[in-house]
Amino acid sequence: MERNLYAPPEAAVADVEPVFEVPDDVLKKIRQAWMAGACSTVITLAVTLLAIAGTSIAGFDAWNMVDVLLVGGLTWGIYRKSRFAAVAMLAYFVISKALMFAEGGKPAGVVWALIFFYLYVQGIRGTFQYHKLAKKQ
Repeated sequence: MERNLYAPPEAAVADVEPVFEVPDDVLKKIRQAWMAGACSTVITLAVTLLAIAGTSIAGFDAWNMVDVLLVGGLTWGIYRKSRFAAVAMLAYFVISKALMFAEGGKPAGVVWALIFFYLYVQGIRGTFQYHKLAKKQ
């Protein structure tokens, strides 16, 4: 066989994502954490846009767009299975809830806060388990 001089060059391309079996419960923990982050991002965005439009809601203003971007970025990180993003999301969530409590003086939405706390903790567990499995492979 003769080599075609006009054929495009070919190179072996390695897969970017490692190919290994990840248990469904690990992926479920990560999925639930990023979905909780997505819900938080959407709700914060909606309330911020209402505040910008002139409705006064819980002290929100245009500066809360920084919060939207931060939570959205951390959510994307959790979706990409980042351990740092999962830990940072939980830390940011706890700090923001503590500041809201200190500012408001009464615990509002404690049940929802506990649910989100649980989901973010599970996200941390899931991302660490995922990377532990990836390292074994």
